[in-house]
Amino acid sequence: MNKNQAIKFLRSHQPMPAAPEITQAQVDTYDEVRMYFIKNPDSRSIELFLRSFGDGDGLGMYQLVEDVFYQCEKPDVVSGIQTVLEDLSIPNGVRYWTTQAAAAFPDDALRNGLSLSLASSNEDIREAAELAFEIIGTEKP
Repeated sequence: MNKNQAIKFLRSHQPMPAAPEITQAQVDTYDEVRMYFIKNPDSRSIELFLRSFGDGDGLGMYQLVEDVFYQCEKPDVVSGIQTVLEDLSIPNGVRYWTTQAAAAFPDDALRNGLSLSLASSNEDIREAAELAFEIIGTEKP
């Protein structure tokens, strides 16, 4: 696996298939890409990972993506989270997992995007947004 292959895989999986359709080969490649970027951090991977989250838990792999973000500069991670959360067109899987990531990288710049998550019709997304607001330490809108 090299950087170009890893970026290409992420770009072609925006988002990953939902849990019933995802294949073991896709899961294995996703994990290989994740491990590559843990060892070789690249800010270009942040938004690609955030937009790769499909519906469900990705057979357990989405929870592990934060490990990639911890290897990157926090301002880059916050910027990626902010951009994705403020995108009104993202699917629920992307919004849910990106809202979860916001709790791990609390920053006041995420308030607007988290407000969109708080207004979601999806209860899990709303709960994740409430937690992120608590961690940021600011009042919910």
